[in-house]
Amino acid sequence: MRRRAALAVLAGGAVLVFGPAMLRRLRAPDLTTEPLPGLPGFRKRAGGNLSGGDPMLIGLDDAAPATPDEVCAHLFDGPLGADTVPIAYFSDARCVYCRVVSPMLQEIAETEPVRITWHELPLLGPASRRAAEASIAARRQGAYAMFHDRLMGTPFMPNDAYLRQLAGDAGIDWDRLLRDMGGGAVADTLTRSARIARAFGFFGTPALVVGRTAILGAVETWQLRRLIAAERAATDPHPCA
Repeated sequence: MRRRAALAVLAGGAVLVFGPAMLRRLRAPDLTTEPLPGLPGFRKRAGGNLSGGDPMLIGLDDAAPATPDEVCAHLFDGPLGADTVPIAYFSDARCVYCRVVSPMLQEIAETEPVRITWHELPLLGPASRRAAEASIAARRQGAYAMFHDRLMGTPFMPNDAYLRQLAGDAGIDWDRLLRDMGGGAVADTLTRSARIARAFGFFGTPALVVGRTAILGAVETWQLRRLIAAERAATDPHPCA
């Protein structure tokens, strides 16, 4: 009985000293993973909360997942670097959990040796699809980051008036943006990202591939930093190398 009381006092003191977040981290088990079926060399682990979606909303209800070769060709931008951990991030502008993960990734990119590839995965309805089209079209004019941030954080719907305002704020051509949003290149980009997501089993957002490790659901900053460190320390070749 006295031992239980002492343990309770110690636990309470730990919460006061370290705080709930630190205590969760101290208690957390190792970030265990398991092989990912269909993608040799990749592995997966569970994440946190996510916004579930429906592939039918982007016309992929019967589309086949990307092959391993297609995954490696388009998952990450550019070649794999020896000292840089590639991260592929799949998000939806209407996903509430992505609104936490997106700025977290931007902050990590400033302090960690990573290279992030941003994929749009609009699974939450027509507004998600239109926001994704706008962001990808804006990328063609060098304004992806601004569109991603503004569309992710706003309660407004991505109608023409709002997108025109964003184009003006970004200093890009509105007419070109509108044409590109309805063009084949943007549609192909969305389809390619969605097929890659299907290959990894991502049925919602946020979703990440950190080096070799796929995560469906939100993660905390310390978890992501641990994964980055583990990927940097890995000695086995990357499956896309």
